[in-house]
Amino acid sequence: MVVKSLARRVLALGSALVTSSALLVVAAQQPAAASTVRVVGTIDCLNNNYYGDTRDWYAEYASGGTSPSGTSKAMSAMTAIPATHAWQFDLTVPSSDTSVWVSARCSSGHQYGDFSGSGGATIPAGVSVVNAVWGCTTAPVNPGPWVTTCSLQSVSYS
Repeated sequence: MVVKSLARRVLALGSALVTSSALLVVAAQQPAAASTVRVVGTIDCLNNNYYGDTRDWYAEYASGGTSPSGTSKAMSAMTAIPATHAWQFDLTVPSSDTSVWVSARCSSGHQYGDFSGSGGATIPAGVSVVNAVWGCTTAPVNPGPWVTTCSLQSVSYS
């Protein structure tokens, strides 16, 4: 009789421990996936003329954005970086966005006209911050306009 009573108590205690453990596992919340991504982009004109015509110290035109949401920022809402004559933008975008792009025109004032260039970077799933730097260069196209080409210089994710 004592053995049966002891066995029942052990089974009851074991059952209570299993139930408590299951409740703790259910109650422990998993970290939520980030619903937004912060994108910090820098647009730098690499072949500036610092010796006279200051119109090309900064990009004459610049914008940055993400796809597929279409979130973007125009140059008028960007921050100038005087040390490098670059423009920087900061966006908070949906985590469903998969790419970030920039567009710039770095050759203000050339007689044949200027055409903008663009470049992009991937936003991997699960990241919360993207830091990307684009370098843009301008060159003449014979016999015609000056064309800006932007290429990704560096990118980091966290």
